[in-house]
Amino acid sequence: MGAHSARLVLVDDDRLIVATLASGLRNVGYEVSEGASGKDALRLCAEVRPDLAILDIRMPDLSGIEIARRLRAETSTPFIFLSAYNDTETVEQAIEEGALGYLVKPVYVSQMVPAIEAALVRAAEIKTLKETEAHLNIALASGRETSIAIGMLMERFRLTADEAFETLRGFARGERRKVKDVAADIISAADIINSVGQSRSQPKRGVSQD
Repeated sequence: MGAHSARLVLVDDDRLIVATLASGLRNVGYEVSEGASGKDALRLCAEVRPDLAILDIRMPDLSGIEIARRLRAETSTPFIFLSAYNDTETVEQAIEEGALGYLVKPVYVSQMVPAIEAALVRAAEIKTLKETEAHLNIALASGRETSIAIGMLMERFRLTADEAFETLRGFARGERRKVKDVAADIISAADIINSVGQSRSQPKRGVSQD
């Protein structure tokens, strides 16, 4: 058993290539699921949830590019391409689809391992960045609501910002709720009040304004 460990999906319509490469990758420690078509690739990625998919770029049913688009839309599976073609147009298209690597056949396991490991590291970095961005967006959203609610309390009760925040936090603590949830309720209530006020000022249908 080698030093490398990750779940891989390897798909190529040339079964001899798949069998040879899969055997070599298992020998160095990877767990490999094999496929011979685009449909196999989608099925395996859904079932296995691999750390990385290695896709032949040209297959008879679905191309690697089409598979990549589906993976990006439906899963978070990172992928690299395996191809006999290295023309500029194909490589650029692969990069545009988000490939983390591009290997040109004929290829050997000794060449694949560095590319696989580099792709796994990059995939982990991208995952961390996405999670950080999601957390930041949540924090910004909740912070924005809290700031708006504090401003409303300041105006309504003639409080300083600190006093308004302590009032909001004290109420939330007493209700055993999160500050951001109470803030959202305050904003929602103000929106309802504003809507009611606007409806009173609008002409009623069927009533003369003369």
